[in-house]
Amino acid sequence: MTEVLPEPVTTMPSPFRMDYTYVAGSGRSVFLRGLAERKLMARRCAGCEQVYLPPPEFCSRCLRELEPPFELDGRGVVSTFCVVSFPFPGQRIDPPYVVAHIQPHGAGTRLMHLVREVEPADVHIGMEVEPVWVADDELDTSLLSIRHFRPVPQGGTDA
Repeated sequence: MTEVLPEPVTTMPSPFRMDYTYVAGSGRSVFLRGLAERKLMARRCAGCEQVYLPPPEFCSRCLRELEPPFELDGRGVVSTFCVVSFPFPGQRIDPPYVVAHIQPHGAGTRLMHLVREVEPADVHIGMEVEPVWVADDELDTSLLSIRHFRPVPQGGTDA
């Protein structure tokens, strides 16, 4: 006798919902307000010289309060990346696309964001990238103020 197996479960509706509020704190609020002005605001620890982007209020290494904020230009290098090739529920971008950890020049931390304006197969670790900002009327206190990062053109930028 042949056993008939049921179809595999691919989705499952859930009645659960979780609402939460994220409190940025004074350190990261500086970063978020800067995004609304096309600025990437970092802060440095006077003790260990670690530069944070986005900055917390205190250094996670030596627990000192960080120095006043300063602006970074946003350029950096891809330190690792993933090519998203398959669709999934809730996805807002059609695959394939690249999500990367970007090490901004002058910072000891990384940002995770999209890398576009390049074929996914051409993205590589060490690739120099720069932010592409949204239009003025779309700027907000959110990382979505950066539309994506793109490769820096050879010989400079075309800003």
